[in-house]
Amino acid sequence: MKRINRILGLLLLTLVVFSPARGFAAALSLTERGDSAYEADNFVLAEQLYISALEKHGTSPSLYYNIGNAYYRQGNLGMAVVNYERALKLDPTDEDARANLEFVQGKLADKQFDDGSIMTRLSDRAVSAFKADTWAVIAVVLFAVFIGCIAVYLFANAVVLRKISFFGGIIVFVTTFIAIIISFAAANRVTSSDYGIILPPAAQLATTPRVARSQSEQAFLLHEGTKVMIVDSISTSAEGKWYEVRVGARERAWIKADEIEKI
Repeated sequence: MKRINRILGLLLLTLVVFSPARGFAAALSLTERGDSAYEADNFVLAEQLYISALEKHGTSPSLYYNIGNAYYRQGNLGMAVVNYERALKLDPTDEDARANLEFVQGKLADKQFDDGSIMTRLSDRAVSAFKADTWAVIAVVLFAVFIGCIAVYLFANAVVLRKISFFGGIIVFVTTFIAIIISFAAANRVTSSDYGIILPPAAQLATTPRVARSQSEQAFLLHEGTKVMIVDSISTSAEGKWYEVRVGARERAWIKADEIEKI
């Protein structure tokens, strides 16, 4: 009897320990079912299954990429752009997501606006070069090299080695500091929601946070898939929630919150 109870106890322990894996298998099954639906050209069902997998299993670049593909095949360019952008937020090195994003952007009515100076574009490229974790590892490795340079400078007898380690250490230290800044910027990019995508085929922006009541209150028109930076928001009982957005380097206007999907 004791032996039977021991076996039952082991079985119960096994079920408890491995129960999270069952949840993972269920999420994986949703993804596989989504793939099957996509291959069968049932893009609405594929979208629903991928989103269910996202909700159960958590965010991932591959799921956002698949959702973006499903939206594109339904003709929803705005949400396709949103999900490709989300995939690239998590993994800026995802070449498939970047290629598809550029392909869809080529079909949009509005061109992609230049949103800053040369330095801003360079910093954006640096942040997008690797994941935040990769930049952190680079910073750690560089710091280790910096410590090595200090050791060589302190203990080497050759003057040439001491000079090389001194000036090389300065360069490595500066590079390490830059890598740390970029890693923080990359991590902040993942969690921030400063950008959004226009969803309607056409959205009229206003100079004030309300529906334009005259031509003078009309700012400009933006179309589906256009990326904007959200700089402010306001909510009123009469007009609802509005976002102040920046387009390009200088243009700013107000748009209804329900006409934008945050990335």
